[in-house]
Amino acid sequence: MKRFYYTFGTDPAFPHGAGEYVAVEAENETEADQKFMDVYPPRPGSKLLNCAFVYAAEKFEAFRDKYYKGVEPVRVIK
Repeated sequence: MKRFYYTFGTDPAFPHGAGEYVAVEAENETEADQKFMDVYPPRPGSKLLNCAFVYAAEKFEAFRDKYYKGVEPVRVIK
């Protein structure tokens, strides 16, 4: 299983705030996106993910300490 990270911005319609993130464990990004949408559905009238950005583990871990030092995911979806 791989890990994907979903981050949020300042839009109050996001389920979590800036500086928070959700981790999803899945075989690939498509599966991870579906798992994320099962928990955090798109906004009404949209088919887009209800988050700001999605990162594969390698990319997220490269800047984690800069923006998320000491921050644990608000949720881990398996």
